[in-house]
Amino acid sequence: MKLGNLLEVCMTEKNENPIPNDNNKSIDITKIPITTNGFKWSFTSTLLYLLLHVLSIIMPTVMVLTFFNSAMDSNLFHWRILLIFIDVLAWWGSYLLISLLLGKLFLILLKLLHKPIEGIFKIDQKNGDYSYFCLRVSVKKFIFWIWNNFCFPWVSNCVFKMCDIRADFKSTMFDGWSDVEFIEFGNNIMIGQGAQIFSSIIIRIDNEDYLLIKKVVIGDHVVLGAKSIVTPGTIIGKGSTLGAWTVTHINQIIEPDWIFIGNPARKYQPAQKIIEESKKQAMRRLVDTGERIKFDITQFSNGKK
Repeated sequence: MKLGNLLEVCMTEKNENPIPNDNNKSIDITKIPITTNGFKWSFTSTLLYLLLHVLSIIMPTVMVLTFFNSAMDSNLFHWRILLIFIDVLAWWGSYLLISLLLGKLFLILLKLLHKPIEGIFKIDQKNGDYSYFCLRVSVKKFIFWIWNNFCFPWVSNCVFKMCDIRADFKSTMFDGWSDVEFIEFGNNIMIGQGAQIFSSIIIRIDNEDYLLIKKVVIGDHVVLGAKSIVTPGTIIGKGSTLGAWTVTHINQIIEPDWIFIGNPARKYQPAQKIIEESKKQAMRRLVDTGERIKFDITQFSNGKK
């Protein structure tokens, strides 16, 4: 597969499969293997990651030393020992807030030095687009690693916003995996357990590895089933659902208000049909006779409908 042909295919907004190229051959983008993203821990990325840790922990360290200097500087029991939990929360909170602010500051500086763009880039640290991609991801990994240790699901949504990714606070995104660039989440979406959203993947071209980056758009009221995979360039319409283990292909357009299943994702049935069926009388089948009878739910609701 030639780089020029693949670039033309992957960077086109809407595609029909297969797509003819200049050599009168067809490139079926549904056959492009889906891999992981191309982030690599370079020396610079590791150094930046450690620097953020060190800078974030300076203030909490000073607060800890100040506490022990005052609390232990007494012959008798100091009253601050009784309220040590307040100091511990202050140490932890200062580390969290400083890490978030420093991470945001570093992201702004990196974007000023090199603007993030979509495209296909050779996986080489000498390539500016790829090297700065790794630096930005390392900063965002640092932020998410710290803030994902909360029991509140909306915390992840807040961090997405801080990392310039559109997300609302009503969506459930805690259980899935997502890239941290070139993704736009709609309102009231649900990401199932183990679902993955890729805006970047590795592509093999002429025995060399390239990084493909393409923006992913997920509309309002979308449900991504467990273990489903959304690939770069995918646009999911409002009210659509991806079933469990469903995989989209690069640049796939998921029509609004439809349920998609399979690999690659294909239409199953309209979402409205499921809604209408849920309103019908519940039925059950007798094992011995196979007869279908109405399912009486009043026994589970104390006779109330």
